[in-house]
Formats: sequence, structure tokens, C-alpha cells
Amino acid sequence: MKKLTVFGLILCAQMTFAQDKNTDALGRLVKAAIDYSPRIKEQQQLVSIGDYKTKIQEAALKPQVQSELSVTRVDPVAKASFAFGSTSTELRFQPNMNYNANVGANYTIADWGKQALAIEKAKLETNLSKNNVEGLKQNYAYQVANLYYGIVYLQKAIEVQKEQLKLVANNEKLISDRLKQGDALDYDRVSIQVRYKNAETRLTDLQGQLDRQLIYLSSLIGADARVMVPTDADFSASWADLTVAAAFEQAQTNNVDLQNIKEKDLIADKDVKIAQLSMAPTVSAVGQFGIKNGYLPRINGEIPPIDQDFKFNTVLGLKMTIPIYAGGRGAYSTEMAKLSKEMLKYSSEATNQALKRDLDAAENDYNIAKNKLDLSEKNVFQAQYALKLAESRYKNGVITNVEIEAAQTALREAQLTQLQYQYMMTQAKLEVSRLSGLKFW
Repeated sequence: MKKLTVFGLILCAQMTFAQDKNTDALGRLVKAAIDYSPRIKEQQQLVSIGDYKTKIQEAALKPQVQSELSVTRVDPVAKASFAFGSTSTELRFQPNMNYNANVGANYTIADWGKQALAIEKAKLETNLSKNNVEGLKQNYAYQVANLYYGIVYLQKAIEVQKEQLKLVANNEKLISDRLKQGDALDYDRVSIQVRYKNAETRLTDLQGQLDRQLIYLSSLIGADARVMVPTDADFSASWADLTVAAAFEQAQTNNVDLQNIKEKDLIADKDVKIAQLSMAPTVSAVGQFGIKNGYLPRINGEIPPIDQDFKFNTVLGLKMTIPIYAGGRGAYSTEMAKLSKEMLKYSSEATNQALKRDLDAAENDYNIAKNKLDLSEKNVFQAQYALKLAESRYKNGVITNVEIEAAQTALREAQLTQLQYQYMMTQAKLEVSRLSGLKFW
């Protein structure tokens, strides 16, 4: 029977963090990173652009009104001459100077839903941009969280190393006292001094790693992270227990990648329908009113001359545009849209496959780290007890300097190992929370 172990990784609907200063600090850091990020601000501009694209599409459903002013000179013009006895008359069929001023309107009465589909598509594209904003926020949140707990680990590792330095310093003092009494050799003193320098070097390395993490975190929040991370921060945060199956189910609703695929699938649906309607006719109402010259008859050139004979005019009508042949472009567009939709289906399957794999891997990492943590806690207790015995025996001259050094090293390694497993468990929790789309900030 397949075993689904319950592990403390993510929250099903709402996650409750321990309400302490450590959790508050992480929340402040995440908020600072989101507020500062230029990438998020850039993506938010795309949302605003999408809103205007929707308004542009909606504007096509309203009457389109425009005005026109034109002056044209025509030479020669058609004319005819008539003779009446000794008098001749010239009739021009249009003036040389043509003037026109009008206001026209065009309103689409029916387009078989093409414009409505375009509006729906624009809205869906805007929703996709909004999802991308939320996805960026989530990425920044979990990036900050990983850095934060990495800093917590290094801070605690530094404290362990400092304790190791104290032990080495105390050991050096004991050797110095025994050397004065003739119970130790110069070799012992030199050896402990070398060991102290090595411990200082390890402390310097850890401090350098911590500084790099803080620099990186500072670059994300746009401020000095050193003053925002508590020096006594720890890994304490309460997370609800879920099975992998429950985590996977929650991801279907909250995972950003899956949400984007669903939005793209809806957009692809609109693309298919729009392409299928590309050869549909369009019925429009047209109207125009204005003034222009050139109306007949004015055959005798009386004042005002024909070039300046302006009259009010109107035009009203219906227009139907029927596409007949476009080289098969509509059919090709339809097939391309269908292929895009089919591709999204495979993309969804691949994303779910990777999601399930990563959730299983995170659960496995968590369980391994938890089991090892249980063992490491026993090791730390035993190493502390062994060092206590070694110190007592060393003071009494029963064991050598090498043996007490080994006991001190064993304690330090056990404590660092314990920290590593705590850090690994926290990383696993964060990874599953990220995959599930959990918003913890």
C-alpha cells in the first residue's frame, strides 16, 4: 500500500505563523522587497496598458464620428456650350474649385460577435498580466524567505563557532597553566594556538557568507537588511500538516504557473472563435451632414458664382461588408489557434508532472532531514556530556590534549549538523509552500 506520510509543510487554506518578532521581521522584509521591486512595478504597468487595450476594444462598439474639410482644384472641368441666337451659354458640370465640409459617423450594427470576443480576449490578457504580477510577488516573497532563513542558519552557525573559540581559548589557558607547572609541552601550546587560528578562519568564512547574504537581501529590499533581521532569529514558524495529495490539490487552484496556463487556455479559446469568424460579414450604419459647392444648375455664371454656391447636404445609409476570398487566411488562423490550445494542454500536463515530482522530492527531503535531526539531537546531547567528562578528566591529567580537542570538535560538528538539518527542513517547507501557491505574507 502506497504510503503518504503527513509532514509539516504547507497550509491548506490559510497558514498561521507564530506571532513573534521573527515572523514579523520576515513579513516586513517581504513587503519591503515587493514595494521596492522595479520588476513588479514594470509588470504593473502592463496591467494598466491592458486596461486601456480593453477600453480601446470597447470603443469600437460606439459610433465613430469624424469631420472632414477639403479643398480641391480640378482642371479642366467638363462643360458644354449652348447657343441661343446671338447669345451663347456655357454649362459646367462641376466647378474648378471644390469645397467640402462635413461631419460623418459610422456605427457597427452587427459583426456576429467578433468585437465582443475581442473585448473578452483583452480582459483575459489583462487578467494574465495581473497573475504575472502576483507571480512576481510570490517569487520575491519566497526568495526573501530563503535568504532570511539562510541568514538565520549562518547567524546560529557563527554562534556555534564562537562557542568553539571559547572552548579552545579555555583549553589554551589550561595548557598554559600546566606548562608553567611542567605538566605540558610547548608542542601542546603551539598545537592549541594553531587550532585557535583555524577556528578563527572558519568564523571569518562564516561571517563572509553572512555578509554576502545580507548584501543580496539588501539589494532586494532597497535598504540595509542588517537592521531588519533580528540577531536572535530562529526557524520557528508554525505550518499546517498536509499530505502530498492535499498539497497537489491546492496547487491546482493557487499555483501561479497553472493559473497562467488556465488563463492562456481561455485566451486561446477566444482566438479560435475570432479566427472562425474572420470571414463573417459586418453591417454598419453610415451618416454624414455638411456643406459643399458644385450643385447644378447654375448655368449663367450669376453671382454668387458656382465655385461659391454652398448647400447643406446629408447622407444616410447601411453598408454590409462581406469577405469573399482572403487566400485561406481565416482557415489557417483557425488551425493555428487550435494548435496553440492543444499545446497548452500538454504544457499543463508537463507542469503538473513536474509539480508532483517536486512535491514528492520536498517531502522526501523533509522526512530525511527530520529523521536526521532526531538523531543529531541525541548526538549533541552525547557530545556535550562527553566534553564535560573530557574536561574533568583533562583537569585531572587523565587524558591528553588531543582527546579533549576531539571532544570539542565532535560537539561543534554535532551542533552544526543539527543546524543544517533544521535549515533543510525549513527549505523543504518553503519549497512546498511555493509550489502550492501559498501566500504567507
